[in-house]
Amino acid sequence: MSRNATISLVNFPCLPSDEPDRLAKTLVRMGVHVDQAAALQSDLVAFPEVCTRAGTADPWACEPLEGPTLAAMSRKAKEREIWIVCPMGTMDAGKKRNSSVLIDRKGRIAGVYHKNLPTHPELDCGIIPGTDTPVFETDFGRVGLCICFDLDYWEVGAGLCANKAELVIWSSMWPGGRMLTRWAIEFGFYIGAAYSGRSTFVDLIGRELASVARCTSDVTGSAPLVTATLDLDRRLLHHDFNLEPMKRLFTTHGATAAYAEWIPEECLLVFGSRMPGVSSDELIREFGLETMRDYFARARRDRQRALQGTYPAGRSTP
Repeated sequence: MSRNATISLVNFPCLPSDEPDRLAKTLVRMGVHVDQAAALQSDLVAFPEVCTRAGTADPWACEPLEGPTLAAMSRKAKEREIWIVCPMGTMDAGKKRNSSVLIDRKGRIAGVYHKNLPTHPELDCGIIPGTDTPVFETDFGRVGLCICFDLDYWEVGAGLCANKAELVIWSSMWPGGRMLTRWAIEFGFYIGAAYSGRSTFVDLIGRELASVARCTSDVTGSAPLVTATLDLDRRLLHHDFNLEPMKRLFTTHGATAAYAEWIPEECLLVFGSRMPGVSSDELIREFGLETMRDYFARARRDRQRALQGTYPAGRSTP
């Protein structure tokens, strides 16, 4: 049962830092890009890090959540019935944060992520780090958020993985490169990387689905959007203990019951249900399959038990 979501990422071209009424003009341009994403029937559109302030002397200047940026984006989300990821500097309870704000189709704030690993220039100007890696339920899947420097830190990706993210929107001031592949393979989620100069989609096994530099849009005159449709029902499995249950699945339900792509050199399986009304997770439970996330968590847990002398040797299946 495919669960497709269409996602648009904006290669956001910044206005000059001395542009008169820069914020108001930037918000108008962002609204145009939301319109363009809606015309493509996208479920979500995401912008780069601190999108309204990038390119200025103080990119981490902060607004309250009730400020002009989120007011404008909330109106657009409601008008176009689209989810929006708006990264910006926020001020809450006297604390400055580098944040990504998720707005739902009705224009309501559905969640806020605070950058866990601010850079030293951010810390020097008073940005307070976040400590959580929340994942937010949407009407198309489970979405996690992270920002720029976070990509260098395993614990951020591990937190998003533990909270069962299916798609992570990474808004940034750099393109990410092979780090995106590293995260996707280790944590088993799709990544949408929104950067002002290039936007990229990576699938849950680390393969680049689309990557477009902004210069392409500048030359062709197209909108600075990169758009992809992702099947968020797919799951990443390690092949240990899963090949025999997979054979039983196909024997029981037939050869077209599921999508199964085996990558033996990496010991991985990409799995997805093709049965109407039956999710991948339901088939995983029915046949005792084990996702890569659950397998690695079990291996870590049993390692600790072995160190403590409490592991029941001789039983290695899930």
